[in-house]
Amino acid sequence: MSSPSPSFCFRLPGRVAPLGHWLAWLFPEADRATRRRWVEDGCVTMDGGLVDRLGVECPAGARIEIREEGDEAGSALEPLVFRGAPSGAGPGSSDEGASSNWVGLIDDPPWRSGALRSEGNPEIEFEIGERRDGLAVITLVGPVCERQTICDLLASAGMPLVGDLCGGGLAVTGGLRLFAGEGAYASRLEWPEEPAWFGLSFGASADREALTPILRVSDETARVVGKGHPWILPDRSSDPVTRFRPGTALRIATREGQPLAWAHVEGDPRLSARIWAVGADAERDAASVEARVARAIARRRDLLQPSIASDLASGKYRHTNAFRLIHGESDDLPGLFVDRLGPLIRVLVTGRAAEPYRERVIAALQAQLPVTPEGEDWSILELLHLRSLGGSQFDRVRWLVGGLEQLGAQNVAVDEVGFRVLERGLEFGVDPGWATPRSVRPGYGLFVDQRENRARLEEYAARGGAWLNLFAHTGAFSVSLLANGASRVTSVDLSAAYLGRLDENLSLNRERGVDPASHDSVRTDGRRFLEKLETGQRFSGIVLDPPTAAAAGRRFWSLQKDLEPLIRNCVARLDVGGCLLVTQNRNGPPLGLDLVLERAAARIHRGIAHLEPAPAGRDHPTRPEFPEGDPFEGWLLELD
Repeated sequence: MSSPSPSFCFRLPGRVAPLGHWLAWLFPEADRATRRRWVEDGCVTMDGGLVDRLGVECPAGARIEIREEGDEAGSALEPLVFRGAPSGAGPGSSDEGASSNWVGLIDDPPWRSGALRSEGNPEIEFEIGERRDGLAVITLVGPVCERQTICDLLASAGMPLVGDLCGGGLAVTGGLRLFAGEGAYASRLEWPEEPAWFGLSFGASADREALTPILRVSDETARVVGKGHPWILPDRSSDPVTRFRPGTALRIATREGQPLAWAHVEGDPRLSARIWAVGADAERDAASVEARVARAIARRRDLLQPSIASDLASGKYRHTNAFRLIHGESDDLPGLFVDRLGPLIRVLVTGRAAEPYRERVIAALQAQLPVTPEGEDWSILELLHLRSLGGSQFDRVRWLVGGLEQLGAQNVAVDEVGFRVLERGLEFGVDPGWATPRSVRPGYGLFVDQRENRARLEEYAARGGAWLNLFAHTGAFSVSLLANGASRVTSVDLSAAYLGRLDENLSLNRERGVDPASHDSVRTDGRRFLEKLETGQRFSGIVLDPPTAAAAGRRFWSLQKDLEPLIRNCVARLDVGGCLLVTQNRNGPPLGLDLVLERAAARIHRGIAHLEPAPAGRDHPTRPEFPEGDPFEGWLLELD
């Protein structure tokens, strides 16, 4: 068996030129006949497709791979497979071999620091320094290792070095941009004269329309975009977006060149770009970032008003200070999800497409909401919930404004991981994410999208009776049910950690009518719990909010396979006049839970007195053409 063939894999600079030009420029050691043979033998691909001639024009940013196969492979490529030192390298340069300190030049990543990890290699801490023109200086510190190890670690983490022609780096002459030495050597890095990327972000130039690249998409994608869907998904008939830096502004057009929309590159294999504005004149007519933030705030104006007057009139303290301020695409700010948690604004970044405008969004929030509704200063926490490659760890959380010291000065009861917020007068602990800066979760322990459903159940809970909360998470439904009159609540969840936080939430609300002695926690799978109930056991109400996927021992939860039997079992366990709230998280069109509920009731011969939608609150707006953005599908059933 022949050994693995040597290969090159690199990204071309941000200008257009024929393939032959690039190969001659990058590989002067290979003569023209050799370069022609690479092409004729099918060794060269561009953006994943075979290249058949040296004269083919390479788009700016195209991805090139050169590979030889067979027993005779490598004769021309092998001498060229190197990761050389920068031109003019002297003492401390990459040709000195092993070192514990390195400085290099890479594609600009979303991270500011972290630790590079891969199996069999030492852990290397890194920090990003100067950023310019889509590139960034990186300093690395760790155990003594070879430069090849640094190259491999950076390439596997999606941060290839400039000049790394084997690991996907920017193709430039002069060798690898990597020095052995401390950060002071950054001044010796040779920044390439070639443009690193092609394309501008919005606002970068008065002539941005002429300079903004065009992405031609398939007929199917054009049809979907025309219907208002805000995502460009990759397919074989659409141009590849790997040529562009994430966040780059693009004009979206049909294969024939008809303009459709403006978008920002996402850079994820599953999602090419996020739409910013639709139409031939989208760039000119699109609402500004500041206007979009203003619209989002206006949608939540009632939530941002202190509720003291209504509390006095009702005799109950119903204040809420935990809700969503910006809901991504549904608020026309793709990839950004912003929550208010007491005096904290939590900014969750879920897409690199948001890079050109996320700072403007934060600035607009500060300008339009200078203080909390209660008159306090905000703290702002940013979290990067972005896809990463390999096993490396990245610092994803940072304080933009304020922080723990400010929260403490505001008499916020901060513990190791979080603090408390209010929903309709009830207290709940939240974990915003500062305690785990290298492991970001979208949630924080309270599903604020279910706030309105907890309110819907208040009148049913006031009737008393026993309630069941399946897949209870941290128990917000359980706390609300007890506070509003339920005689007893049983909460079922497979997670001991969630049930522990549920107990804490119960204790927080003793003075609000919640008696922990009226509550039972059961750690098990929801289906197994129902199966083991005594034959005649019934409930006045059941909350069913199953996860999309979970494991219970060796039993695996499949939503579409198990949902209808589970709903049927829940309906069978309801008392006369009992109610069932069912919500289902999904990433697509609704399953039609109302029809599932009707079938379940009919099958066990139970009459339905009332069946109504139970959607998320108004702080989670929806778009009919974008069901992927809906938090869940929900229905509330009441039996005769």
